[in-house]
Amino acid sequence: MNRPSGALSRRYGDDGTVRLEAITWERLAGELARYGDGLSAADGGPWLALGIDGAPAARTGERAERLADELRLLGRSVLVVPTEGFLRPASLRFEYGKQDADAYLDGWFDTGALWREVFGPLEAGGSGRVLPDLWDPVTAG
Repeated sequence: MNRPSGALSRRYGDDGTVRLEAITWERLAGELARYGDGLSAADGGPWLALGIDGAPAARTGERAERLADELRLLGRSVLVVPTEGFLRPASLRFEYGKQDADAYLDGWFDTGALWREVFGPLEAGGSGRVLPDLWDPVTAG
C-alpha cells in the first residue's frame, strides 16, 4: 500500500470516533502552528514554550524548524533551541562506556542547564533572555 511520506493526523468525529489520515510533514507543521498560535503560557507568563521530543533518528530539529517557520508566518516570535547545544562533554557522556543506555538517557544532556538557561527565563516573571546553547556540539564531542 502506497502512503504519502509524512505523519498521521488524528481527527475526532462528531460521534467521538478517531479518524487517522496520512499527511505531509509540512501540513503537520501548519496544523501544529495554528494550534500553538491559539495557546498561551500555562503559568500566565508572556512566553509560550513548545517542545518537540524524539530520538535523533526522528530528526526533531527539522520538525522544530518547520514548526517555527509556520509560527513566524502567523506573526509569532520564535527561537528554536536544539538540545545538541546542551550536550555534556564526551568525557562525561562516555564515562560508563558508549553502550550504556542509562547514561544515554540520563547523562548526555545537561538538563539542569537547559531548564536554568532556557525554560527558567521564559517563566512568569522571567527575563525572557535565553541562552540558545551551552556547548558547541562539535567541540563537546
